[in-house]
Order: sequence, then structure tokens, then C-alpha cells
Amino acid sequence: MKLAMMKLLFTTILLGMSFSSLSQSLDVDEGLVYQQAEYQLNDPKGDELLLWATHDLLWNQIPDYIKENFNGKVGATASELQKKKTEAYLKFPQYVPFDETKNILIKDFISFNPTHTPIALVGNKAPINTKNLTLMMKQVITEEFRAYSLEPQLGTVHTWSPDVRKRLKKKYQVLGRMNKLLVVLSTGSSSRFLVTSTENELMDYILSRPIKSINLEDMFRASYRINRGDIYLTFLTVENVLSAFWITPQRDKRAVNTRLKDITNYNYSTDKFGAWYHLFGMLLYGRAYGSSNARIISFIEAFTDKVMTGFAKDSQENKINIIGGKVGASLKNFILKKEYLSFEQNTEYLQEDFYMDLDEDFSKQLKKRLKRVK
Repeated sequence: MKLAMMKLLFTTILLGMSFSSLSQSLDVDEGLVYQQAEYQLNDPKGDELLLWATHDLLWNQIPDYIKENFNGKVGATASELQKKKTEAYLKFPQYVPFDETKNILIKDFISFNPTHTPIALVGNKAPINTKNLTLMMKQVITEEFRAYSLEPQLGTVHTWSPDVRKRLKKKYQVLGRMNKLLVVLSTGSSSRFLVTSTENELMDYILSRPIKSINLEDMFRASYRINRGDIYLTFLTVENVLSAFWITPQRDKRAVNTRLKDITNYNYSTDKFGAWYHLFGMLLYGRAYGSSNARIISFIEAFTDKVMTGFAKDSQENKINIIGGKVGASLKNFILKKEYLSFEQNTEYLQEDFYMDLDEDFSKQLKKRLKRVK
């Protein structure tokens, strides 16, 4: 019972903490950062590093009076973790799979809609139609299969290395019971620990496109082709390209993000990175663990986000999370049942206004906000 409670507590903290915290925990003065050199499903060294770094971060967030009831049962001590940290950086060389010089700063880029009143408001309605987004992606899969014989594949979900799980199960009784994908997505570190080896190809495609031109169909189709119909790697590659640059200064004005279209309802301000990152992360999680599990994670993430931000409203991000999990799970069943063999195609599904709904009227919210100002 105690372990179950601690697992829930760890999950809650994990989903609500700042990405930058783990990033700082994984970096050292010498500039060494762990980075997989290539796609690999079994990565014991990386798993060990990820486990101790995440555990160390989470353990430090828990009040002492709670720790006392679990001491010695949930993970390594501080001294053991420090020792492991020192050993880890002696083992792991530095790799650079992403050419950051390509992700240049577009200084004159305007991220928001200049025609909107300069008051930041968050929309109330879902920016994406779940059913229609699913139909769009099914249409793409079917088209690629029938036109180019690109047969869809489910792909293989990354899991903890059996060697690490066996050796460290006593040290990480709680964290080790969480799936690896959850830990990686929550800490924004998929580009380090879940490399697909197709990231640069997708990045080159993105940078070849005009500013504010890439929609969800474009991104999905490009990554799907690059990954030869592997739906798991399709979502993961997009996630990796985004997460690789999330800590880059002025990320909204960086070349990669400037190519993306808005996929959320905001008045004046936008957050393209957050919306795209969350959507593809939950598409990935829904594909891996199903709609129900994805919805639970979405609920916990939404709750912890509210707590961490003083219950500030961000319904767009919450809706994006739920939508992504549902669609990812639906596509898994679509491929498992080989429904692409009989799917009735309709090019209307590819129209942006078919699956997107970004015409929210902010007039009422604006009137209320202006009254408060006066």
C-alpha cells in the first residue's frame, strides 16, 4: 500500500515539475550531457543514468515527514546517488545528433496574431476535433499504403533494460515501476534517451518549409514516410525534434518552431512548442499504453499543472493531452486490425478546417477583462 501511494506521489511530482530541473541535474560543468548515439531499444547505461537523476530530483521534492515512512524502501540515498552521478559521467561520452546551428534565430518573427487585442486569453473549446484528427491520420496511413505500398507497423515501445531492472529494482522500487516512456516524456528528455536516428531527416524537412506553413497532416505524413510506416517511431521522432530544442533561448523565434502553424486557441499570445510537444507526446503514449492510461496521465498532469501555476487556467493544453491519447490509441487499433485495407478514403479528411477548430470568439472574455482593468 505504501509503495502504491509513493508511486502516485512520484507520478504527480514527475508530471508537475519543471523540465529545466532535470536538464540541470543531467548536466555537469564540463559540458557533458548523456546522448544516445543511435536508435537502441536496450540501453542499460542510459536507463541507469535516467533513473538515478530522476529519482534524485523527485526525492528532493518530497517533504521530510513523508520520506521518514519510506526511507530505505524507495531508492538510493543521497550519497549513493552522488557516487552514481560521478561514475556515470566517466562512462558516457557526448554525442550531438542535432545540428543546432540550423535552428537559427528568426529575429523579426512575430509569434502572436498582431490583429488581436494585446490581452492574453486562453480559449475554452477544444482546438482539435478528436474524431476528425483520427480520420485524417487514418487517411494518410491508407494513402501511403495504397499509393506507395508503405505498410503500417505498430513499432516497439521502449522499456527499461532487463539488466537495469534486475540490478536496481531494490534501489528504485517506486520509480522503476513506472514505465520508461512516462519518465522520459515527463522530463522532456526523449531526444537524449529515445533516439530514433531519423531526427535530422525530419528536421531538414521542417527547415525546408516556409514560416508558419506546417500543419498536423504535413508533420505526421513527413515523419511517417521517414520512419517507413512505423507509427511509434513516427510520433517519437517529432517529439524528439521538439524536445531537443525546448531549452534553447528564445525558442519561439527559432527556425524549427517558426515553421509550425498554431494548433491552439489563444488570443494574442501563443505557445506552439507546448501544444505540439504535448500533442505528439500523448499520441505516442496513447499508441503505447492505450486511451485509458493516457487519460489518467492527462488528468494527473492537468491537476499538477494547476497546482504548480496557482490554478491558472490552461484548458487548451489539457484538451490537447486528452485528444492525443485517444487518437494514438485509435490508430493502434486501426493498424492491429488492418482496417487500412478496407478504409473508405475521403480527401476532405485532409482539409485543415476539417480536424482543426481555431475560430473561437474571444469577445466576451475580452469585455470581462477590460471591465476589470477599468
